[in-house]
Order: sequence, then C-alpha cells, then structure tokens
Amino acid sequence: MRILLLSLLISISLSAQLRDDVQNEIKFKHYCYLDNINVYSKEYPTQLIEGSGSIRNRNYKNIGSIGFCTEITRDKNDKVIRIRKSESHHYEKSRGKPQKSVINEITIYFNDSQQPDLAKYISKTYISDALVTGKNKLFYLQDNHDDDPDFHPVKTVWDETKKYVK
Repeated sequence: MRILLLSLLISISLSAQLRDDVQNEIKFKHYCYLDNINVYSKEYPTQLIEGSGSIRNRNYKNIGSIGFCTEITRDKNDKVIRIRKSESHHYEKSRGKPQKSVINEITIYFNDSQQPDLAKYISKTYISDALVTGKNKLFYLQDNHDDDPDFHPVKTVWDETKKYVK
C-alpha cells in the first residue's frame, strides 16, 4: 500500500514538473526571436558591458582567464526587453590537469510592462574541448524557485540589473 501511495505521489510530482516545462517552452517560443537580435541593431538598441581578467592561484601565477558580457536590450520605446549575462572561465592545462572551460549564460526576458517574465539558464563545462556537462533550463519568474540551486545565479543577475529597468 505504501509503495502504491509513494508511486502515485511521484507520478503526480513528475506530471506537474512536465506540465511546467511544457508551459515554459510555449512561453519561450514567444521570446526566442530576441536571441537573434544583433547587438548593433538600430531597432533594438543594446547597451554592452564587457570585461576580462586573469585567474590566479595562491602563488599569484596565472592559471586561466575570465571574460564576461552583459547586454541590456531595449525596444524603440526605450523599454527593456532582454538582459543577457554571459561568463567564460578558461583554465589552462597544468601538472596533469587538462584544460577546462566553464561557460554560463543567463537571459531574462521582460513582458510589455517591463516585468521579468521568463529566464533562460545555460551552463556548459568543457574539458580538453569535449563537452562534459551541459544544462539548459527555463524559469517562469512568477513562480517560486528558491529550492532550485540553478535559480540562484538567475536571481543574482536579476538583482544586479534591476537598476537598468525604469
């Protein structure tokens, strides 16, 4: 009896998660055209914030590099429609450790009233040019995602970029 109850609860939980994933995919289709915007487009003015740096170990020896870019895209009415933040960490090969790259990209899409509506989180890890791990997640921002560890970077980006939304 307990097994039956447990399997019923698991199936209900999985079906709810699947329903949420399908709803997020449908919502994403509404915003996916924004991923193809040229950052130099006159129709969608984009503010770029870029930077790079070095990764050093305890002995202050360079062991890699980091690069980041933040894009704030607006429409013709000066409303924010998208904020994208990407970071790349590249670690050089040393002492038997292979070359490693970690790439994260977070995109927050805004609705017509400039409220954050949907977020896309992409994370990829490469070791010696081979993809080892990859995550692609969509978050509907009206829901509570505090229990999802992948949501923490999305929340951080949103908190950092609130000042750009009027």
